Amino acid sequence: MKTIHSLVATLVGVCLFTLTTQSALAQFSVGINGSAAFSDVKNSDTFYGGGLNAKIFPSSKLAIGVGVKAFGEKYDFSVANQNFQYTSSIIPITAMLDYYLSDGFLRPYVGVDAGVYATGYRIKFNGQESSKISSTNAGAAPKIGLMLALGNLGIFAEGAYNFIFGNKDGSVNLGGVNNISFDNTSKFFTVNVGVQIGIPTSK
Repeated sequence: MKTIHSLVATLVGVCLFTLTTQSALAQFSVGINGSAAFSDVKNSDTFYGGGLNAKIFPSSKLAIGVGVKAFGEKYDFSVANQNFQYTSSIIPITAMLDYYLSDGFLRPYVGVDAGVYATGYRIKFNGQESSKISSTNAGAAPKIGLMLALGNLGIFAEGAYNFIFGNKDGSVNLGGVNNISFDNTSKFFTVNVGVQIGIPTSK
């Protein structure tokens, strides 16, 4: 948890630094999106969720910021009058970097999100928690998208391929950047659709 707090504080600091040093050009923006996550494992379920972000535009074609998304699923089922509940979630907390290929009405862009991915699984048996597992890992998500600019409002859709890296020491928590293992990686694809308020106006 300390790692997550330190990361968020660092990312916010970077955004504030950029805002103060680029005050003549920088524009602050916030966004909200709905998401769907698809695992690369055959016959796996689709996770649904959403996210929030805060970005700064030092120029009309570049945005940096921070974001948080949450995906999850929940199942309830009964066997022989016994009730089971299964819940799982993935919460990426990331820095964001986007480059827009145009600053007109249609704005295709490429970018990357990178940070900490928190995952959790919980099983309840007859209303009592019988198993709970949580972990934190480093992760990154290269992405490609398209934004429609309507004045200061942007409507966007993007696809991102997420990589969650393992921890070198085999522990469930990242602990620090020196504990990242690129040899043990899980992957999933996400589609995000949302609105961005406060984008630079079209030229």
